Amino acid sequence: MIHSQLVDEFILRIYGLVERNLNLTLDDIKALPKVGLTFDFRCVEGWEIKDTQWQGARVRDILLLAKPLSNAKYVIFKSGDYTITLSLDKIMQDDVILAYEYMGKPLTKEKGGPIRLVFPSQYCYESVKWLREIELTDIYKEGTGKRIALSRIGKNNA
Repeated sequence: MIHSQLVDEFILRIYGLVERNLNLTLDDIKALPKVGLTFDFRCVEGWEIKDTQWQGARVRDILLLAKPLSNAKYVIFKSGDYTITLSLDKIMQDDVILAYEYMGKPLTKEKGGPIRLVFPSQYCYESVKWLREIELTDIYKEGTGKRIALSRIGKNNA
């Protein structure tokens, strides 16, 4: 019951250097072409899960709805205070998705649902769980994700 209530209230904000600011529901995202990815999910902490299967919408398809401006160079993915910044060029590749299914089932809250960012070449900390905002910008802003991940590794190796 709680999970479906979170899904019902879910809104993904897309704003910044775009022609159109968007507020998308999970249904809006699911209405886009669905793609699947299978890859080994690796973390800089040293663990790995083989052959993970993710289904969702390409980030490129979502961003094209907002129409990035020509001076947009970076994309900041936000979940509360947790952020990562990636180049717009990287994000527009075919294998970068907002996943709403994992292993053929709806993405649970524990796995980062209702949506999370995933792509095969990522570091684990770049797979933003509980994604709520996407901001396009022309300036690189260091995200908090890398710092948080590195501090966890330091604690694990101490």
